[in-house]
Parts: sequence; C-alpha cells; structure tokens
Amino acid sequence: MHFPKHIFISLLLLLVTHPLQAQPLALLDTIAANNLTLRSLKAGVRAVGEEARAELRLPDPEAEVAYLFGSPSAVPNRTNVALTQELPWTVLSGRQKAAAQATSALAEQDYAAARQQVMAAGFDLLVQLVHSNRLEAEMLARLRAAEAVEELCAQRFAQSDLTAIEMNKARLNRAVAEADCRRVTTEREGVVRQLRALNGGLPIDCHDTTYSFSVAQWCAPQVAFPTLETAAVRRAEASVKQREAELRLARTRRLPSLTVGFTGEYIPHNNYSGLSLGISLPLWGNKQAAVRSSEANLLAAQLDRADAHTQVGQEAARLRAEALRLDGVARELDEALQATESAALLQRSLDLGQISLLDYLLEISFFYTARTAWLEADRDAHQAAAAFRALNL
Repeated sequence: MHFPKHIFISLLLLLVTHPLQAQPLALLDTIAANNLTLRSLKAGVRAVGEEARAELRLPDPEAEVAYLFGSPSAVPNRTNVALTQELPWTVLSGRQKAAAQATSALAEQDYAAARQQVMAAGFDLLVQLVHSNRLEAEMLARLRAAEAVEELCAQRFAQSDLTAIEMNKARLNRAVAEADCRRVTTEREGVVRQLRALNGGLPIDCHDTTYSFSVAQWCAPQVAFPTLETAAVRRAEASVKQREAELRLARTRRLPSLTVGFTGEYIPHNNYSGLSLGISLPLWGNKQAAVRSSEANLLAAQLDRADAHTQVGQEAARLRAEALRLDGVARELDEALQATESAALLQRSLDLGQISLLDYLLEISFFYTARTAWLEADRDAHQAAAAFRALNL
C-alpha cells in the first residue's frame, strides 16, 4: 500500500530543520519596559537623585529670642535676639555637589546593571522558547509518524500479517509519542510563564521556530571582548568615582565649620547689636575617623573594579569558546541528518514491507536521538552566544 502521510511528516521535519525567519529579540525591549523590578529600581534612582540634591543646600538658619527678667527689682529686664547661619565648607567648596552627582551616577549604573541581568534572563528564555517551539514541531511530526505506523500495523494485523505483540509495540510507540508531545508542550508553557513574570505579568509569547541571530557571526574571533563596556564594569567604575567623591568630601569636613549671624541685646535705654562669627573646634578626631573609613571604602571599590574587569574578560572568553564549540557540533549533526533522510526512507521501507516493525522502531529511535541531540546542541550554542551578547545589553 502507499504511505500517504510520509510526505506531510517529511515537510514537518523540514520545517524544524529550516524554519521561517523571525525576530524574537524585539521582545526584549518589551520586557525591559514592563519589568516590575526595573520600574521599581528606576523610581529608586529618582529618589536617590532627589535625596542627593537635598543635601546641596545650606542648613536652615536658626533664630532665637530670649526675654530675661532682672533681679533684684532694680535690674532692668533684658531681651536677647540671635540669628545664625552655618556655612559648611562642603557646600561652599562644591564637594557636596560632586558627591551628590557621583551618588546619582552610581544609582544609574546600579539600574543599568539590573537591567542587563533582566535582559540576559529574557534573552535566555527567548532562546529556550524558540527551542521549545522547534521541539514541539518535532514531536508533532514524530506523533504523526507513530499514528501512521499504528494505522499501517492495524491494517496488517487485520490481514494476519502482523502478530499481536508487534501490534502492541506500534500502539506503545504512538502512546510514547503522545506523551512526548504533552511533555514538550508543558515545558513550553513553563517557559512562557517565566517570560510573562519577567514582563511584569503581561502576556508575552513567541511562536518563532528559528533563532534570529548567528552564533558564528556574534562570537567570531574578530569580535572584541566586551570588557570595558559591560554594565558590571561601568557600575564598578561609577562606584570608584563615588568613593573618591566621598573621600574628598570627608577631607573637607575636617575643616572647621563657620557660623555667621546677627546678635542683639536690648535693655531699656541700652541696646547692643551686631554681627557674630563662630567656628567649630575639631578637637576629638571624629572627622579623621570618617576620612580613614572613606579611604578603606575607596580601596575596596578599586579592587572590585579590577575584579570586574577580570571576571568579565574570563566570562566572555568562556562563553565565546563554548558557543563556537557547540555551534560546530550542531552544524556537524545537521549536515549528517540532511545527508541521510532516514525518516522518510524508513517510513517508505516499512510501508513496502522491506523491513520489520522492530527494525523500523530501532532505526527510527537512532534517528530521533540524533535529531534531539542536534536541537539541544543548537539551543546550547545559541544560549551561550546570547549570554555573550547580553554582556553588552
């Protein structure tokens, strides 16, 4: 008999091997806009900026009025008036403003680093989703093939050309294919739920069956390592600058602070008024301790910066090598699979009675194992390439 479903099954397998082009990366911008963590951090950045700017103004002036009763009764009453304004050197010198700007810049880089992590997670999930789409199409093709084999075996069993044991094997093969389809669909739904959570709870989906970037192009040897441009490195640089500004601010605070004001003393028939000038006396070394603390914080930030450069360079090298190696494995498997066309050949051979059902099931399992290995190697290569690229997102 003819095998009318093998052409449809071959087309499904071809779709998995050479799927339609798509652009799932466009969803990353949607995730970045809707992610609740990023929206919260963005609001926090604005709050840090406002708090830093609040410290740029001079302290509020102080006013004091005292009415003093004379004693004994012959002594006249007296009224004292004082108005003072503190003049911190930190504000007058601009050190406070520089520290505020450095703090705001660090908050911005904290947000950028968090955004990079969210984008990297979204990128990885999108790669997983494309893989799930491809695997779902693959399992559907395998289910259709299993149903066709079961139909063929049922016809032969009715003609007594097949034993009951072989018929049960065909049914079991179809049942396993159905279970694989349900499993893959469940896994895909899990990935979609993770993407939805990353997208602030808003629906997000992608039915593309191809990766919208080339591993070889993104991870080619001539592509520079993103050592100096990553969010982690920029954040470390901003932290050093913020610690430097804090150290300069702490050193400025060691200077005696000035206070200017107006003072008046009013007694009947005798009034005294004029300007006042005050100065703090840094006798106990409290400000020097703050300087030593700032120096230690600066050293720690500088070490963190050096570590960030090293870690990013090592991670970039690892991801590039892993992506290229896995891409080579995927290409080799793809070429081998395209050269064999085992599925269609095995189906035709079974249809024509050239091989037994047992031989078919054994050979097709080898073919399916190879296709699954290719799909997984291709996914792993694209995940590594996406992680490499995400260092600069």
